[in-house]
Amino acid sequence: MSDDDIRGELLAASIHEIKNRLGLMFGEIDGLLEQVSLSDKQQQQVQSIKSESHFIGNELVRVLASYKSLSDDFFAHVNQHFAIEFLEEVIARHSYTVAAHKLNFVLDCDEEVSGFFDNGVLFVILDTLIYNSIKAGAHTIQLSAEEDEQYLYFIIKDDGPGFPEDMLDGEFTQGSITVESHSTGLGLFFANKLIQSHKEGDNAGSIKLTNYTDADNSTLPSGAKITLSIPL
Repeated sequence: MSDDDIRGELLAASIHEIKNRLGLMFGEIDGLLEQVSLSDKQQQQVQSIKSESHFIGNELVRVLASYKSLSDDFFAHVNQHFAIEFLEEVIARHSYTVAAHKLNFVLDCDEEVSGFFDNGVLFVILDTLIYNSIKAGAHTIQLSAEEDEQYLYFIIKDDGPGFPEDMLDGEFTQGSITVESHSTGLGLFFANKLIQSHKEGDNAGSIKLTNYTDADNSTLPSGAKITLSIPL
């Protein structure tokens, strides 16, 4: 086993153990809450703690996936999935996020839409995009999926301010760490590398960023739109 393999195994084992500990912590918190009465403000604070702890767990998984994506032999473990079942699970995974941030998910997907993808990798990517939307100030996120002869498309729209013009060129760079934003700027860079691991013939997965305006849509009249393309 090479040094890189050893480092990867150590990182994976550490993250698995931390995730288990967070799960135990959630259980202890829920057990305690059943024994006490809290005000509405205190309940909201508890939901925020749960949401932040859940974010930490998901962030650790993203760290591991991003680390693996840098390896030359990284590849997606694809299986067939129905898009609506996958998106329903994405929403269910964010119950703490919904409660803490008063977030509203809108699901728009036909039941027969399906494709071949690594759902673990796509969970990491969708988590990244959802947290980015929340950080930008979005309160409603719409998740949808559609397909054509070549690609399965996951479409994420939010009611936030949209993307700055300099992000719409499709060039995902590694970014830089800034104290002011508390962000490394690496989220979309690694999300793009992860989705590119989905390949079929000459086609590879990709991410496209756009802004949209839809005067006929009262739920999401304008905001950011992200299209994930996965080859079939």
